[in-house]
Amino acid sequence: MTAMMTDAIRLFLFPALMAFAAFSDLFTMTISNRVSLLLVAGFFVMAILIGMSGAEVVSHLGAGLAVLAVTFTLFACGWIGGGDAKLAAATALWRRSCL
Repeated sequence: MTAMMTDAIRLFLFPALMAFAAFSDLFTMTISNRVSLLLVAGFFVMAILIGMSGAEVVSHLGAGLAVLAVTFTLFACGWIGGGDAKLAAATALWRRSCL
């Protein structure tokens, strides 16, 4: 059951949320905070299900924070939107080892 849930999250949740974010951004020029929050929550569920070590989780969080720092700077300069910055940081959590 756990392998099936892990595959469902990997193969459905992440791509579906990314597609929704792209569609939403294309037609409304906004990305809901819910998308970013669901990506973060999905990452933590996935980390638990695959038995990711604490060090790996911290590594993923570090990647997310690094991307957030860069994208926040880009947002502050007015080059990207806030939703884009949050989405990029949430996406960075899902590095290769989760996908």
